This record gives sequence, C-alpha cells and structure tokens, in this order.
Amino acid sequence: MREFIGIFLACLVICYAAMLFFGGLFLDNIWGIVTVFSFVLAVFITLFIKQESRIEELEKKVENLLHNKSE
Repeated sequence: MREFIGIFLACLVICYAAMLFFGGLFLDNIWGIVTVFSFVLAVFITLFIKQESRIEELEKKVENLLHNKSE
C-alpha cells in the first residue's frame, strides 16, 4: 500500500505540473480531472510493478526446478 501511495503522489505532482503548462486553458474542473487521471495512472504503474516482481519470482522457481531436475 505504501508503494501505491508513493506512486500516486508522484503521478499527482507530475500531472499537476503538466496541466499547469498545457491544460489550464481548456478544462473547467482541472484539479478533479488531474486527480482522477493520476489515480488511474498510479493503479496501472503499481500493477505493472507487482507483475514484474511476480514474474521474477516465477523465473527463480523455474530455474530452481530445472537445476533440481538436472541433478
């Protein structure tokens, strides 16, 4: 959960900065849109990070099984 909150806050800051430069003239409720977009972006990034760690664990297990089978 800490990982997600850190990623969410980083996405929030980046999106706020981007919207100050590029989107301030186009949208009425800019801060709400940025917050929602940051949340969605943070969810996707967190899912990819978790998936990467699960793949690494699976690779280690497969290597271990192949090593045990060859002995």
